[in-house]
Amino acid sequence: MNLSESITPSARQVLKYAERLLIGIPLPSSARFPTIHDTTITINHPVFTLGHLSIYPVQLARLSDLDPAACDVPQKYFDLFKIGTPCLDDKSGDVYPPLSEVTERFFSGMEYFLSKVSEIPNEVLTRPLEDAGRRERFGTLGPFIAYILTAHPMTHLGQLSAWRRCFGLPPA
Repeated sequence: MNLSESITPSARQVLKYAERLLIGIPLPSSARFPTIHDTTITINHPVFTLGHLSIYPVQLARLSDLDPAACDVPQKYFDLFKIGTPCLDDKSGDVYPPLSEVTERFFSGMEYFLSKVSEIPNEVLTRPLEDAGRRERFGTLGPFIAYILTAHPMTHLGQLSAWRRCFGLPPA
């Protein structure tokens, strides 16, 4: 069994869960923090969550020697959504792109990468990661891809699920 056969079914479940989580999100609130009893809850909102997740398919494509053009995102996405960048309560609506845009970039990027993962040669999958922190955690590219397609998005989608509940939306 190759990486594609073992990881694609789980990654597809991630995408289905993301689709369910997006149902019913009020667009004016999609880049806002919830407020409960005059207390603002600092939690990653849907725009930040999907914007953050949208920057990973292009990174995986580059690391895998695939053409990144089909899943590329604007440079502003890396500035707004890279690891360590704080999520902001976008009260004015002018900090982040619209939810529809980040959603499209997330799903199209993931779909592109999933359509190409079976083409990644074993010698690329077993290549040690250049980034020392990633190399320490994952060793080679294959385990990193598995993490980025499954555990990483599920962590952030859990935040989105909690955000939904703060806004009174039902579970997905």
